[in-house]
Amino acid sequence: MKHIIRKKQHLPLGFSALVNSRRAISLTVTDKATPAAPYALYCESLTRSLNQSFPVAENAGAQFILAPTAVQLAIHVLPLGFRAPDAEELFPYPRHAIHNDKATPIHSARYLNPNRDSRGTKQATSVVVTVDPKHVAALTSRVVILSQKHKVKLAFTASRSSQCRNCGRYGHATQRCPANHPTCPIYALHLPRVAYRYQNPTGPWSRNNKPVLSSCPTSPPHCCNCGDDHTATFKECPARPRPAAPA
Repeated sequence: MKHIIRKKQHLPLGFSALVNSRRAISLTVTDKATPAAPYALYCESLTRSLNQSFPVAENAGAQFILAPTAVQLAIHVLPLGFRAPDAEELFPYPRHAIHNDKATPIHSARYLNPNRDSRGTKQATSVVVTVDPKHVAALTSRVVILSQKHKVKLAFTASRSSQCRNCGRYGHATQRCPANHPTCPIYALHLPRVAYRYQNPTGPWSRNNKPVLSSCPTSPPHCCNCGDDHTATFKECPARPRPAAPA
C-alpha cells in the first residue's frame, strides 16, 4: 500500500482538460511516457471541482460530465429482419440480442451505412455498437443474433476527408486500407514513410531520425493524389476534399 501511494504522489502533474459542447471533459496527459490510467482516480474529483467553480454557459445548474471511453464494435452481415424502420429505433434490437447472448450491456447503436436509401438496396446490414473496454474481449469472438453467429470486429470511423497513413488516399481509415503496399506521402513510391531518413552523418540533418522533406536533391516531392510536386499531406492539395458548403 505504501508503494502504491508513493507512485501516485510522483505522477506528473502536466495534463490538459478539454470540454466539448456537451459538457464532456477529456483529459490528455502531456507527458507521453506516462499512461493515462493512473489519472482515472482523479477524474470524478476534477469534475466535482469544476462544477463547483465554473457555471456552464447560461445555465448555472448544468453539470460537467466525464467523457465516455467506450469502444466501437462492428457487427456485419445482419439479416434484413434485424433492420429497424428508422435509425433512431435501432438501439433496442442489438441491446436485447447482445444481452441475451453475452449478458453484456451496450451504450449505443448505429448503422455503419448512414444512408437509409442505400441500406434498403442491400441484402444484409452492419451495425456499430459501443461498449465498455472491459467487455470488448467477450464480444470480439462472436455474438449470436437471431440464432446465427456473427463476427464482431473493431470499428474505425472515417469520413470523406480522412486520409489514410498507409496509402495516402482519402475516405477510409488506415486500419481498413485496401492497398496491398504502403505509399510514401513524400515521394509517392511504394515504400513506407520511415524509409526516407537522412543517413548522411555530415549532412545538415545528420541527427534527424525522422523523414526529411527534399533530403535527396534528385527526388523532389510528389503527391500520390494529384501528381503535383508537393507531399500528400499538403493542405492546399487540389485533390484534398473540401468541407461541404453550409446549406
